[in-house]
Amino acid sequence: MTERPWYRHFWVWFMLVPLVGSVIAGFATLYLAGAPPALVVDDFGKIAMAVELDQQRDQRAAALGLGARLALGPQGAGSSRIASISLSGAAPERLRLELIHPTLEQMDQQVLLKRSAGGYTGTVTHADTRLHVLISDEQGTWRLAGILAPGQAVLDLKAGSPP
Repeated sequence: MTERPWYRHFWVWFMLVPLVGSVIAGFATLYLAGAPPALVVDDFGKIAMAVELDQQRDQRAAALGLGARLALGPQGAGSSRIASISLSGAAPERLRLELIHPTLEQMDQQVLLKRSAGGYTGTVTHADTRLHVLISDEQGTWRLAGILAPGQAVLDLKAGSPP
């Protein structure tokens, strides 16, 4: 009886196929994982082993009695729109408007709005998707937060109310 070569035996392939498959699946997973996920944008602080939301800026806005109305004008050239904010309470020279996409960091934008006769105005690039809205003064001592739904053009924000 002649001895068969090693690669013709069933048990060799029975042992090697799962090992090779695992290595290939590992590399495929590594490729699909890609870059690390974007960090969460909010006021979080690490305290001991817990992560807690720092609400000092929200409480400062409530103490000042702030409220705002964000209105997005009709879509202009491309996907740009005029954002106008009417602010009740303190009136700083400029406001910071942040439109934050829940999952895609490249869609986040930050705009400084200048005070004009009717409030604050500036140009934003607005995709028709769900966005987290943060309005604060230029120094970031207070903030108003809310969520802009798809198709929504007006958003009322009040200090102390959950977004």
